[in-house]
Amino acid sequence: MTRRSLLALAASALAADRKNRAPVSHDMVAVKLPEATPIRLSNGLTLLTMEDRRFPLAWARFHVDGAGLVYSPAPGVAQATAEMLDQGSKQRSARQISEAAGKLGATVRSGVYLDRESAVIDGSGLSSHFDDWLAVCADCLANPSFSADEFNSLKQRWQVNRHLKMAEAPAISEDTIIQLIYGAHPAGMGDPMPAEIAALTPEVAGDWHRQRYAPGNTLLSVIGRVRASEVAERTEKLLGGWKVREPQFSLPPEPQPAAQRHIALIGRSGAPQTLLELGNLLIQRSDPAYFAMVVLDQVLGQGGDSRLQRVLESSGQAQTASSSASTAHYAGYWRITAAVRTELTGRALGTILGELRRLCDDPVPPQELEEAKTAVMGRFALTLEHPETIINYSYQRHRYGFSTDYWERYPARISAVTAAEVQHVAQKYYDPDRAHIVAVGDESKIHADLAKLGPIDA
Repeated sequence: MTRRSLLALAASALAADRKNRAPVSHDMVAVKLPEATPIRLSNGLTLLTMEDRRFPLAWARFHVDGAGLVYSPAPGVAQATAEMLDQGSKQRSARQISEAAGKLGATVRSGVYLDRESAVIDGSGLSSHFDDWLAVCADCLANPSFSADEFNSLKQRWQVNRHLKMAEAPAISEDTIIQLIYGAHPAGMGDPMPAEIAALTPEVAGDWHRQRYAPGNTLLSVIGRVRASEVAERTEKLLGGWKVREPQFSLPPEPQPAAQRHIALIGRSGAPQTLLELGNLLIQRSDPAYFAMVVLDQVLGQGGDSRLQRVLESSGQAQTASSSASTAHYAGYWRITAAVRTELTGRALGTILGELRRLCDDPVPPQELEEAKTAVMGRFALTLEHPETIINYSYQRHRYGFSTDYWERYPARISAVTAAEVQHVAQKYYDPDRAHIVAVGDESKIHADLAKLGPIDA
């Protein structure tokens, strides 16, 4: 399938989704990602370069494995260290970093990665200035200064954001459902509390950087109008002298399913609506059931034609309703989010649990299954137009040890998913009787509905 045909399929899927009906196409999305043969530099840093000459731009991402949230020795340490990387180096202040990137038509930013296992530095900009803005990124990675002034500014922003989040129902419900799902596992660790933020110091961040930031556990992915050989030569010059012993670390023990469902009620007196969150543990990213899980998520709550959208919104039970799934090297999780009118909380919750039960008890009908698979492939086709996403795909292929043609075969593997496989995933992970529940709303009006499902956590 040509790029034009691929985009046509994606556009038709998107248009059909807006009409609450996905098209069924028997065309297979043909995928050919730019090749990226891993190159190991003299100091152990791994480089993946993909040449894409369509635009005069380039994108780069440094992944530092073992520096993410799940490894943090205390709340906030991993996050603060990662976010401080672009806030000053031994050669440049935070302002100078920002000004240098701006003059080069580039952006530089840092933080913890979505998988919570790694820290990242992202750079992007004109390929004609690639060498110069990559040098800024490399400087941030290897030589952060952890300036006391900038560190205090970060802590002040965190304190303000923490205060603001406490007034936002979506932030509260998201943090709470993740904590219920993971329990004591570090993946359930939310944002640090005010006292924990206050306890953070530049010295703590500096120690964490020395312990976990090293070339041996760092991977640089680059895509754009660049040449692989030249990127390797440039990176060797920039970072070849950065020589730190590779840290030894391992993931915490796998999170364990809770013995029983947990229900949390966060009271908001007089709230006109209830924000509901449901969720539980899921598979690892490398699990062969991943493809069936993606299709299940599409059926359940992705897009306007999903079951949650059709049943809850069309009946007026919810203003919004969707599902999502997150996976990593450790057990991931699934979530359902719905905003419902207060007086309909019990009814909407019953509907959601009923949809989960239906997925467990009844195979997805053939037409609905084919529509879901086509929608997944259409959305995948759209992502192939975003270089930042291609970087992520390339990283995953390397990080999880996937085959070199993993993404080329992705559409076929989605297409091959059966109703029985979807049902098996539902029965194993989406059991409504074990789904944790969070409700943020008027306690006086919704407590009785929640209590019918089990004891409410104190």
